[in-house]
Amino acid sequence: MVSSAITPTRTIAVLIGVAVIAVAGFAVVRSGVFGPETVQGAIPGPGSSSPSASMSASESPSASPAPKPSPKPTTPEQIKAKNIADAKAQLVEYYSTTALVANNGYQDWEKKLSKFWGHPAIAASLATAYEESVRSGQYTTGAASIDSMKVTKYEPDDASFERVTMDVCVDFSGVATFEENGKEIPRAAGVPSRYTLTYVMLHQGVDGVWTVNGEDRHVGQAC
Repeated sequence: MVSSAITPTRTIAVLIGVAVIAVAGFAVVRSGVFGPETVQGAIPGPGSSSPSASMSASESPSASPAPKPSPKPTTPEQIKAKNIADAKAQLVEYYSTTALVANNGYQDWEKKLSKFWGHPAIAASLATAYEESVRSGQYTTGAASIDSMKVTKYEPDDASFERVTMDVCVDFSGVATFEENGKEIPRAAGVPSRYTLTYVMLHQGVDGVWTVNGEDRHVGQAC
């Protein structure tokens, strides 16, 4: 079960191209509420490849032994380091998935993106725009890139509802948005292609996922 919100956080939702990203929020959380804004792009993740046939370790005489799992962090510093790494990885995965959804005409956006959000207000404020993108046939090509992530605040929690706040430099110049007929939709006037966004990531309990619980874009803050 996801925790209830305790600290309001001024937030906005990530948008693809000139369309507002609409997602299905699925849980009450401890911090943050999204609101619609105009943002273009999506953060790419690792490239995918088709599965290939290979021999298992037991079948191959030259296969190396399976690596031992990393020890579970126990000290406060170890736990903090792991949480920060996990929060960053989840943010990248969120944008990677967003890019794939947008490149595919926003099909199955609810199924693929709702797990990344931690507040029910997201669905109420953004679902309409995402559904409209599907109906209109809009799609994107390319993906944005993260140039840097700087942790500005880490908040530990005895119940494993830690929060990580980060300033993230994102370059959206690699993203293009198109109408169903293939005509490119120009970027909104005055919206830069590269700027800083602040994210609040919330850990949803022991062995829980990290969710995007706050986003604040700083269009005038170059990076």
